[in-house]
Amino acid sequence: MNAIPNQRHLYMGTFEAEVYWRDAQLASLPALPDRASSAIVAAMDELLFSFCQPGDALLTRYAISPVQRQYIAQLGFHPAVNERDLTDGMERAGNVSTASVFELLGSRKADAGEGFPQLEGCVLSPFAGLPHVEEAARAWGITLHQPPLETIRKVNAKTYSSDLKRSLGLRNPGYIVTSFADVAEAGRKLLRDGSFLIKDDFGVSGKGNLHITSTQMLDRIVSYLRGQERKGKQVLFLLEPFLEKEQDFSCQFTIGDDGSVDILSVQWLANTQFSYRESLSPDGAFLERLEREGYFSLMQDVGRQLYQDGYYGDVCIDSMALRGGKLEPIIEINARKSMSLIKHQLDTFLARKNMRGTLTNYSLSHDGSLSYEELLEGLKGEGLLFTGEREEGVMPLGANTLYVNTGGRDGENKIVGHTSTPSRNATGRGGRSSAKQVRVSGIGASDGGSEGNGLGKPDLNGKKETAGSERARGKGRLYLELVAASDEEKMRLTTKLERFLAEHHFTVLN
Repeated sequence: MNAIPNQRHLYMGTFEAEVYWRDAQLASLPALPDRASSAIVAAMDELLFSFCQPGDALLTRYAISPVQRQYIAQLGFHPAVNERDLTDGMERAGNVSTASVFELLGSRKADAGEGFPQLEGCVLSPFAGLPHVEEAARAWGITLHQPPLETIRKVNAKTYSSDLKRSLGLRNPGYIVTSFADVAEAGRKLLRDGSFLIKDDFGVSGKGNLHITSTQMLDRIVSYLRGQERKGKQVLFLLEPFLEKEQDFSCQFTIGDDGSVDILSVQWLANTQFSYRESLSPDGAFLERLEREGYFSLMQDVGRQLYQDGYYGDVCIDSMALRGGKLEPIIEINARKSMSLIKHQLDTFLARKNMRGTLTNYSLSHDGSLSYEELLEGLKGEGLLFTGEREEGVMPLGANTLYVNTGGRDGENKIVGHTSTPSRNATGRGGRSSAKQVRVSGIGASDGGSEGNGLGKPDLNGKKETAGSERARGKGRLYLELVAASDEEKMRLTTKLERFLAEHHFTVLN
């Protein structure tokens, strides 16, 4: 939210904000750690370029590829960016630091700001309010305009959403449980009518949810929580009936300093196993239905209540259209920016060109041998790359999420887990990139040789690549906007893109 419009804004953030809001003393649900996915999420802040207006700054955990910077500049986005990683060598051997971007920024003032844009006087517009924001702001002279951290944390809890639903008289507020015995009792009640979800109070997309379908499964979870409670952990979960959905959707709005609620957009969502997959623009008939059924009036009520509870800023409400025709207007409240708000920003950009698009992503297995420059050149050669001058195409939204687990990030920048000779575009502490920039078919590129010294390097999955061996494959994610005038054109683009990816040895995982 640009609450102070006449000043430069600084955009930055860590996307899995819930991790930083969650009390370490809370019991957790069973889950398998996924270092590769964590590394990808850590690199998602690059997508925040979509918010930047002329003069704004964008700080990212890992410096944006010069190739991507030139690509988005051709589209009209010119944020001032950091030319060095905020981590600056802190992350080694595949371990993503637990530090948020704000903690990293606060620790970097001793560098005298070399490789960083001018931040003094910028108004911070974070993806989400997190700890260490105040320390970073003091160190760099950044202006803060946000509620207290405790307020942000309170209104983002699943239990807050449940209490709000109850106060508004909505269905399915769920059971707030505070002991393993409560889980067993409430769970058995819910199983009488069907399966149910156990939700962590600060669960993140795709994690912190368990779908319970039987008493045997419930008993195993109760036993697991009993063990944690005996070790001093506090049980706090939300149990809700599992709803048979027809369509996930979300509503984005902002709450002003004066309590005004400005509804920005509604987006259809495609989710897989509770995880975000893509955002699509709904048709007019769906929006008319929401208006007719009082959905937007309810969103205004939610915004007013959030304001009364001390919150202002960005909000995304997750909702569902259920099989049978009913709406479930509040699944949960996300008092922060969101992927669907990024989609709205891209919608606004495309609308100026009378175009429309879909925000989507591909999880890909690859070995990193195709550089980002080569990827964009290949897309352009196939007539797939969106350039702003054509009515359709693929708009890549970042490089780092694709390459963060394959040893090279974008084929140019220093790798996160590299322990041997730095890459050709690596920057030492206090230094800038020395790689000469050239132009190749309108896309920025670095000259230079192959990356590393071939003596062997661990990737973020703990694998090792040795001289003369086949490169190890890792997981990456390509976020993109599919710009297409019709569903038929979108399908044509999708088919052509997936053929391109297969021909270049990317394996689609989702």
